[in-house]
Amino acid sequence: MIVKMDESLARSEVSVGLKAMNLAKVKEAGIDVPFTIIVPSEDISNLLSKCGIRHKVFMLSRALLDKEIQDKVRELERDLRSSILSLTIPEELVSEILDSISGNIGKISVARPSPYAPELRDGDLKGRMSVWYDEPTRRGIIRSIQRVISGVFSLRSMARLLDLGIYPEDMDLAIIFQKAIFPRSSGLAICCPARRKNEILVESTWGIMDSVPKDRFRISIDLMDIVESELSEKKVKLIPSTQGLREVEVPHDLWMEPSLRGDEAKNIARISSELSLTLGTPTLMEWIIQEGSNSLFVIQAHRESERPPIKTVEKKVLRLLEEKVGYGEISKKPEVREKSIENLIEVPQIGPIASKILVKLEEMVRVENVDGYLVNVENLREDLLEEDKIYLVLVPPDWKGQVNITGEGDRMKVLVEIPDLKRVRERALQLYSLFPSHGLVIYLRNAGSVLLSESLSEFFEGALLDIGNIFEFGGEDAVKASITLSSSYFDYVIADLTGIGIKADIIEGLIDGGAEGFCIDERRVSRLLGEVSRAEMRYLLRKIRELSYYLRTLHKGSEEGD
Repeated sequence: MIVKMDESLARSEVSVGLKAMNLAKVKEAGIDVPFTIIVPSEDISNLLSKCGIRHKVFMLSRALLDKEIQDKVRELERDLRSSILSLTIPEELVSEILDSISGNIGKISVARPSPYAPELRDGDLKGRMSVWYDEPTRRGIIRSIQRVISGVFSLRSMARLLDLGIYPEDMDLAIIFQKAIFPRSSGLAICCPARRKNEILVESTWGIMDSVPKDRFRISIDLMDIVESELSEKKVKLIPSTQGLREVEVPHDLWMEPSLRGDEAKNIARISSELSLTLGTPTLMEWIIQEGSNSLFVIQAHRESERPPIKTVEKKVLRLLEEKVGYGEISKKPEVREKSIENLIEVPQIGPIASKILVKLEEMVRVENVDGYLVNVENLREDLLEEDKIYLVLVPPDWKGQVNITGEGDRMKVLVEIPDLKRVRERALQLYSLFPSHGLVIYLRNAGSVLLSESLSEFFEGALLDIGNIFEFGGEDAVKASITLSSSYFDYVIADLTGIGIKADIIEGLIDGGAEGFCIDERRVSRLLGEVSRAEMRYLLRKIRELSYYLRTLHKGSEEGD
């Protein structure tokens, strides 16, 4: 049974978790918090126990306690992650969540873990358990639960629990679903009179607080006056999207402007001081000021832990994660002709292109002015990877090699084609095991596979559409219908233009339908970049004309009404 924020204080900490309990205390104090519901720990515990995940957590935690970190840890971690990311969420639970958030969460929801264990304080796990942004839809709810559980039982968070004397398999876990507040500014307030000479430290930035530069304000607890302020140059900001936090540029005139007004900083400090009486000190409070309304919301608050941040088991895990072997050096080095390594294809930049451009490579070469590459797993050379490029790594349908691809998950994706779509679930589980740290992309070769986009999107975050094959089957109408349908379910869709001659008008239709990028041939980079640029310009001009017509019509209607 879903628990509303107002009902949390009537429940036990075991049921709603520490994070939800603290947030309920914040709301009871009369401070605004975003709309929030809680999936209680008993529901999550039953889910984890029935499917055997809790036992796998037990096996992995015991392996972490061994004197030496062995290959067994990596194997168990891959198996656990695969099980979690393929976890079946009961339909009745999903429906109850959807009913609870209907009308309360619009475009984006935030899923947060809310753990509980004896002797555990909310701040003990700071920075070790991730949140997940997604759409408030059936697919978004399922994926959010899977991703939050996966983050809770990551190697580092489990190691932290063990260092605190807590067995991960014994920990209770509730999950919070919250309305995502679109931020003007956000930050932290730290109230610790003993350490900070009777002052409150307020940190803030444009957008969502993360590792970006931030402003700092020191505020006297007694007088609630700003004692000292320090401004940073803030050129970019993070905003929530259904693909997580997205980085956007800050207007030049705001780079050195304070992200908080003086009265706002004082108000945040006042709230932090009041919460310190409720939660105890030292207190850490996370807040957001909403874009447009300038309304202040407290996202979470807790008593800050003073325990050592990293201890024995976590140090072992950090060393493991830093090792190249296992996490992951490719076991079999492919043969690549050395002359291709030195090749550099210089492509003139046609103009500002917004779409992502990936180049299909037969051999590892560098191509200027593109966003990334599509490359076969057999031809991948890790020593030649470029840090600023996206890699779509094609894995054959029958691939069974135990290969780990290094690189961050947001720039290294695994592309797979599944001829027998009846075996999608089985194949997806195998892929999660082989590539636990990377997003999966499905290769949709024909209109029939496109029609299965909704069910396929439960396993794959993105899709690559074979535009040539779809065009040959049904012409331009089939292409438009396919891109529109697939983009409504997958996080992103890339249009594969390799091997075909295609004009700007069809590319414009793909952009209009939701294509985020294009995959093109290495030998036709220059020409196709020109076509994409022309298509984008046509699309932009058409939208400007449509907007201009709408505004004229609106203005004319207003005059007639007067």
